[in-house]
Amino acid sequence: MALRRVKAIVEYDGTRYLGFQAQTRGDTIQGELERALAQITGERVPIVGAGRTDAGVHATGQVISFATGWARSLVELGRALNARLPGDIAVREVSEVPWAFHARKSALRREYRYTILNRALRSPKHRLYAHHWSGPLDPLAMQAACQRIEGMHDFSGFGQAPAGENTARQIYRADCQRQGEFIYIEVEANAFLRRMMRRLVAGLLQVGSGKMSPDEFGEILEAPDRRRIKGLAPSQGLCLTRVDYAESWVGVDISSW
Repeated sequence: MALRRVKAIVEYDGTRYLGFQAQTRGDTIQGELERALAQITGERVPIVGAGRTDAGVHATGQVISFATGWARSLVELGRALNARLPGDIAVREVSEVPWAFHARKSALRREYRYTILNRALRSPKHRLYAHHWSGPLDPLAMQAACQRIEGMHDFSGFGQAPAGENTARQIYRADCQRQGEFIYIEVEANAFLRRMMRRLVAGLLQVGSGKMSPDEFGEILEAPDRRRIKGLAPSQGLCLTRVDYAESWVGVDISSW
């Protein structure tokens, strides 16, 4: 049986999951995808994800890759996956890629967006997809702080690297913009440390509420100390929106099937 390498773009609501990565106890995104693939192909199909999102974190542009002996069309595979996956997970695109492709190791850039609902009254409608902040926030100060982290820096003050990896990361773009009652923080980087994005947002909230200046926020890069950031921003506001690769992999769009 000839194996083929498959790439898929996955969207999910992470509310009820313990994160992307498979665990021995509890539901995960990886676990649901591998279970559906096993039902369809009759194979044990380990998958790799571009981003290991935490519990409660969402995605509109997660990328996975896997090897399978599936010989029929990828259109059928995509349809079969979406028929078996729970309603809070969907496969958006499927394509065959060169054997060397690896969803995580081949990725050049990843983009996360964090959503803050900044008003006095909380919102039942948005409670699972935005962090409610009732006090005043200064998005201009937060944007100034974002500019401090662009470029190559040691982010050990904001996150933890896997064993054996360094903590330097390249931030290509960091933006904070208000749109009505919402504040959106977008960060595009070559890779992220564990919980780095949520700690960055926690620091930006300290800046926006006047508890830290943009310069003090930037100083954490020069003298890393995670204790200067008070906790983590809640997971529900975070979404993995895009992963970029060196080549233009052609996908089969199944969103309209």
